[in-house]
Amino acid sequence: MLSLHEFALYLHIAVGSCALLLFWVPMLTRKGALDHKRFGRYFAWAMYTVSFSGLLMSSLDFLFPLTIHAAGIELGPDEEAAAIRQVREAALFLFSLSVLVLASTRHGWLTILHKDDRAPLRRPAHLVLNGLLVVIGASLLITGINGGTILFMVFGGLQVASGVGNLRYIYRETLRPKEWWLQHLGGLIGAGIGAYTAFTVFGGRRFFEEIFSSNFDSMAIFLWVGPSVIGVTAITLLSRHYKKKFGGEWVVKRASVRSALFG
Repeated sequence: MLSLHEFALYLHIAVGSCALLLFWVPMLTRKGALDHKRFGRYFAWAMYTVSFSGLLMSSLDFLFPLTIHAAGIELGPDEEAAAIRQVREAALFLFSLSVLVLASTRHGWLTILHKDDRAPLRRPAHLVLNGLLVVIGASLLITGINGGTILFMVFGGLQVASGVGNLRYIYRETLRPKEWWLQHLGGLIGAGIGAYTAFTVFGGRRFFEEIFSSNFDSMAIFLWVGPSVIGVTAITLLSRHYKKKFGGEWVVKRASVRSALFG
């Protein structure tokens, strides 16, 4: 078990580090260009790998908390119970982030691949995945409320909203012009939120502790929630921009030109 966990951890760190950089290539390149499509595909593959390795690690942490994190250490009954609770809470958070990244990446990829055709999004695998995102988000939210953990409350709410939003899009009767593009954008930025949050909470903890030293404890919550605030703000602003572009005068002008040329 320990060897499998270590393999998943090294794979998670290696591919996740690449994904943090890959995220910016499709974000900054012209939409529809070859580099945008190619690196967007690379980013999606990296996110799938990060998701599955995270699911594996968190599952092992939850099932075998002491074997993975306290092998060979003698603990009293109270210490053992506290250690198990702490490891399993961290495992729940990592599991929920992995589900968020997987669901967001898959949703963003399917929407750009099939555009107005939502039949592939209604297949059981995608519906179950988004249903799981809602359930695991609700579990994280409840855990956060019971323990007073702001990080869990923020991400629990974010995951529930993301899963419900995806399901609403899948079953909405009518769509706005090119709404699939907004879903693609939101899905992959959502995956980036998960990736950068995992980095700040887990992989980058020591890095930030060295930078902020004694101020780290007071800064930690802002560092951990920061990617979500930035990502959600970016999704909101970009969605507003494209809704205006696709649903307003831009559509009317394009339709008028097309009518004049081919009508």
